Amino acid sequence: MSQYSLSQQYYETLKQIQKKSEIYKDKSLEEERKSSKLTPITIPDNCIVNEVKLDEKYVIKSKEYLMDKLKIYEDVIDEKWQCLDNGGLYGEWIKIKDKKDTGRVVLYMFMGGYHSGSAKESREFTYKIAENAECSVFAIHYHLSPEHQFPVPLCDALAAYLYLTNPGPEAGFKPFDPKQIIISGSSSGGGLAVATALFLRDIELPLPAGLVLWSPWVDLTSSMPSFWNPEMDKSDWLIGALNTRKIGPSSFLNDYHERAKILSEKIKQNKPKVVGHPSFIKVPRFRLYCANEALAIPYISPMLAESLGNLPPILCQVGSGERFLDSNILFSFRASDPSKFQLPKYATTNFTNSPFKMPTKVILEVYDGTCHCFQKMIPDKISQFSINQSCDFIKNHTLKENTTKEVDSKSYQGIHKTITAIAINLNCEIRELDERYLECLSWENIGIVPELEVDDM
Repeated sequence: MSQYSLSQQYYETLKQIQKKSEIYKDKSLEEERKSSKLTPITIPDNCIVNEVKLDEKYVIKSKEYLMDKLKIYEDVIDEKWQCLDNGGLYGEWIKIKDKKDTGRVVLYMFMGGYHSGSAKESREFTYKIAENAECSVFAIHYHLSPEHQFPVPLCDALAAYLYLTNPGPEAGFKPFDPKQIIISGSSSGGGLAVATALFLRDIELPLPAGLVLWSPWVDLTSSMPSFWNPEMDKSDWLIGALNTRKIGPSSFLNDYHERAKILSEKIKQNKPKVVGHPSFIKVPRFRLYCANEALAIPYISPMLAESLGNLPPILCQVGSGERFLDSNILFSFRASDPSKFQLPKYATTNFTNSPFKMPTKVILEVYDGTCHCFQKMIPDKISQFSINQSCDFIKNHTLKENTTKEVDSKSYQGIHKTITAIAINLNCEIRELDERYLECLSWENIGIVPELEVDDM
C-alpha cells in the first residue's frame, strides 16, 4: 500500500470495510442481510426514488427464453427455479429533479456475491450515476441465492430489459430504444450485466448501447493468479478463499443442502456432457449460486464464454489492488479480440463455427492501488473520477445521433486496436497500461478450480 499515495480517508475507510468483511465471515447469511438493511442510506433531496413491481408477464416471457436456451445445461441446473414462488420482481427508478429528459436509461444490477445486497443499498451510488450521466437509473431487486439460484437472477435481469424495451400500458412510459440503454453492474451485478448481454446476443434480441462494469465477477472458478495473491490482503477487502460465503445457521440452510443433494444425484445419474474441467468436481460445492459442474456456463462465468465478440461497447473498471484484477483484464482482452484470446480446449466446443467473432470495443481502466468496487465503497477523489469516466461513457454511447466521441486517453496498440487499456493513478493521471498487468493473458490455468480445502457450508 505504501507505494500509492492513498488519501487518509480512503485508507481508513478500507480498514473499516476489511474489518466488517472479517466479521461477516462468522455471521449467518440472515444476520448479514439484516445488518445491511439497518445501514442508513443517505441521498440528496433532489433525488427521486420510485419503487415498482413489474407485471408478471415480463418474467413469464423471460422464463420462456431461458427454458429454451438453457436446455443444453438442464442436467446441471436446479430445476426448481422454474416453479419457485419468488413473490414477484421489484425495481426502483432513480431520477434527479429538474433535469431534462435525455431519453437514456441505465439498467443497474447491485453487488453482493449473488447472496446479499439490494438496489436500495446502492442508492448512494446509483443517484450519482443518474446525476452525472443525466439519465434515469432503473435498479432491479434481483432474487438472491441460495433461495434463488442460477438462472433466477438472469431471468430477473432479462425481464427488466423486456420491461424497458417493450413496456405494457401499466408501465406508464414509452419503450426505450435499446440504443439509449446502458446495462451496468458492480461485482456480481457486473457479471450479471455481462451475462444478460451475452444472452440477448445469443437469442438475437436487440442489444443495448453499451455495458459499464465496476469490478465485474466474471470468473466463478476463482482461477486467476491475482485472486490468490497474498499481497491483495493489504489492499482489498474481498477474502481469498474458494468458499467466500458460509450460510451459517439460517432458516433456509436445510432446504439448501437438500436441494444441493438432489441436484448432485441428478448430475451423477445423467452424467451430463456440458463444458467443464475435471477440477470442478475435485472439491466440494463452494458456490451458493450454482453447482460446481455449472461453473463454465457462460451466463455464470462470462470470462469462460466461448466468444465474447459481437457485444456492445464495454467500459470495464478494476482496481490494481483487488483480487478480480486478472479476470477483468483477461475478460476485456478476450472480448476485444475473440480469435486471438481463445480459451483452453476444455472450454471451447466449436469456436471455428461461432457466429460471434467480431471484436467488441473495450475500454479497460485499471486504477492504481484501489480495492474491489472502490467507486461504491470508498468516497474519494479517485472514486469520483472513476464515476465521471463512467458517466462520460454512458452519455457518449447513448447519443441520439448514434455516434461516439473519441476517448480522451492513450490507446494501447500492442495487443489490438479495439481495446483501449489504460492505468490511472490516484492523482487521476492517465498512462498506458503497464506490461506487468498483461502477464495474466498467458496464464495456463484459466478456468481451472484450484485444489484447495473447502469449508462445509
